[in-house]
Amino acid sequence: MNANFVSFDDMQDRVADVLRATEAMPGAIDRLYLVRDLFGRVRISVSDAVEDDESCQDALKHFARNLHRELGPHGYSEEEAILFVDEEMLEEISETARPLVSSGQTGHTMSRAYWVERLVTGQSWWSMAAQPEAGTRRFTLYSVKGGVGRSTTVAVLAWHLARNGQRVMVVDLDLESPGLSSAMLDARQHPRFGIADWFVEDLVEQGDRVVEAMTAAAPVWAQDFDGDVRVVPAYGSKPGEYLAKLGRVYMDTHESWAMRLNRLVSRLEDAHKPSVVLLESRSGLHDIAAATVTGLHAQVLLFALDSDSHWADYTILFRHWQEQEVAAAIRERLSIVSALTPELDTESYLRRFRERAWNLFRDHLYDDVPPFNDDGDPFSFDLPDDDAPHDPLAIHWTRGLAAGASLRNLEQTTVRQAYESFLARFDTLVAFDSNGEAR
Repeated sequence: MNANFVSFDDMQDRVADVLRATEAMPGAIDRLYLVRDLFGRVRISVSDAVEDDESCQDALKHFARNLHRELGPHGYSEEEAILFVDEEMLEEISETARPLVSSGQTGHTMSRAYWVERLVTGQSWWSMAAQPEAGTRRFTLYSVKGGVGRSTTVAVLAWHLARNGQRVMVVDLDLESPGLSSAMLDARQHPRFGIADWFVEDLVEQGDRVVEAMTAAAPVWAQDFDGDVRVVPAYGSKPGEYLAKLGRVYMDTHESWAMRLNRLVSRLEDAHKPSVVLLESRSGLHDIAAATVTGLHAQVLLFALDSDSHWADYTILFRHWQEQEVAAAIRERLSIVSALTPELDTESYLRRFRERAWNLFRDHLYDDVPPFNDDGDPFSFDLPDDDAPHDPLAIHWTRGLAAGASLRNLEQTTVRQAYESFLARFDTLVAFDSNGEAR
């Protein structure tokens, strides 16, 4: 391999090296944004307020030449590398910016330099949304792989919460595989519009005209409960050109897709006043899934099987949060779920699952606490700690659910067999006041 080859993974360290070797930037450049675009090439973005400053121009051109020399095809020529942008654009860039950190020097942050990823949806796994208004609890059900029972669990949670008097809103955000909507609703119950309709109509400022026709009444099993269930499907009663809509759903406008999604969920909450919102996420490590995990400030149930492939994928995600220094912003919102826990040798399986989950959290998200150090209030748990994020909420495999039990007509005995311990643990995650409002 060519000695001058620079891979995608090497880029941040190389940029930090160039910046460190470059003479100090003039004080007028208070922030320097290194933007990696969709092609994986880096440009320099600075305020247009310094565009006519000769000393700033010279310093930036010198930096751009060195950067291009170091990055090769991952860089731009001096003429293309520098972008002077107005304050509005700088504000947009800064929303997903983070300090440029050189991994070669532990904890060394480059002064006034910020790294920005331009992704397809504008959402990243390290961008954490602000907390929504009090009164509503959001729960995202997420997994790195499909086939782990998330849709069934959404229905069971809605059933359980509604039985206990809660107002529940179910949102089907697995738009590429929208099975939850049809599984919970009879075809005649579907509302006129769905999630995909809102996103395409929002592009032409008609989103508010479809919001009121996006929710369906409760499935049959919830109609006699003290609470209620509303379902927001991926598509409406007439899917129409669903694939054409899907091709436009993830477009950014002046807002990122994650911001638009947050706005939609907030609008639905305003319209229907649920106490709990259950969001079924797309699975996988794509940044589309990141919007539901980090972009909505929800409690996140991480579904996993005790398999090497599941733990390997979660390690990639957790290590990313650790390296981007956002562990503290996400870890208190995570709970691991042992999905499809086998009927045979259950205790041994859960013991092994808990150990592997603990290793994952301990190595990447928990605080490293030196022995005999009682200072502060570290976020760290021992292996046997009950109710720690690594302590699994167990869903047990049963023949009733495996045989394809209808989510429109949940059978109480089957639910109890599979979900009794899971629901008991889940109830500790949700707190309500005497009026049934989420705290």
